[in-house]
Amino acid sequence: MTTELTSEGVVSEVVGEGFYSDRDLTYIRPQKRRLTEYEAVICNAQPDMDQFDSGGWYLLRPDGLGCQDARTTALVHPNWFEYRDPSGLWQRPYINLQAQQERSIAGATASAKANGAFCDIAPGWLQLVARYYEALASFEWGMFKAHAFVTREALSDTLSMASTFSAMDRLRHQQDIALYSLELHEHSPGYTEGAGMDAWLNDPACQGARRLVERLLSLHDWGEMVLMTNLVVEPLIASLIGSEFFRRLAGLNGDSVIPVIEMTVEADRRRNRAATQELVKMLTADTDRTGRPVPAVQNRELIQGWVDSWYPDALAAVDGFLPVFDAAPAGSGVGEQARQRVLSTTEGILELAGFQAPAGVTS
Repeated sequence: MTTELTSEGVVSEVVGEGFYSDRDLTYIRPQKRRLTEYEAVICNAQPDMDQFDSGGWYLLRPDGLGCQDARTTALVHPNWFEYRDPSGLWQRPYINLQAQQERSIAGATASAKANGAFCDIAPGWLQLVARYYEALASFEWGMFKAHAFVTREALSDTLSMASTFSAMDRLRHQQDIALYSLELHEHSPGYTEGAGMDAWLNDPACQGARRLVERLLSLHDWGEMVLMTNLVVEPLIASLIGSEFFRRLAGLNGDSVIPVIEMTVEADRRRNRAATQELVKMLTADTDRTGRPVPAVQNRELIQGWVDSWYPDALAAVDGFLPVFDAAPAGSGVGEQARQRVLSTTEGILELAGFQAPAGVTS
């Protein structure tokens, strides 16, 4: 921007060529024709030594890598800052979205207390909630911790922001389960709060899911963590437990609140899966937006190898939980149907991303 002196002696500002207006941030390359609010508040918040920063990192990590280092993932892309979250969420709209979902849960809980619905829940269902829904809270806590690692390691501001929101989703889910457990303890006779930890640590039905979380927490590749969470782990085991078991069976056993909680969880999962699909699309394109080549074949083979490695463990976790269906009132005999639904859905998710479930492990 420059200034000019007019014939009347007034200094005016002249917007340089290429500016949309004197407020547009032209140093940010928008994904589309115009800069979005999402891009304006997030992009260029994280330094990029390859584009607009120089001099190297002043501080190194104990492993000798810089604060953000391409070697933190085996995936390769010429410009990670090209990524855009399709939800376009930044802090304010994210908080508004989650507050809206929390209000729906709070309304369902208040109604259940007001009309005495907590006393209508089948005693056998309460026992399963006390063990396995509380155990699901431990699963969500582990997912939060895994995504917190991605927030630290991701190689662009837009990737870091998407993983931050994904982590906070899991933390919200964990806390909603804990709060509901406290409500049941207070308003449902016979409910014993605190049984979930023993189930998570010792119950055979939970050990497959627990192994998945521990494997995720052990990863040093943030790309593998993000992709396998949203393409394999959650579509299989989280959907089986949260959606197929608790959401579908809760209403049949007089529980009107869990379906509301789980529908908000499903909305978050869809948003996170869309963000992951966009990342896969970027990694498997022939070139980036400036025409530089992307090693698409290398990335695709790497991701398919991850799918081949993770899918059997996730399927084993599904099969390990199936006996709980037979223990549920109104749940006997529906476990195999639930299994087939999550397998079919997961195969569709993988196919949409350009991958496939490993042969011979889905039967």
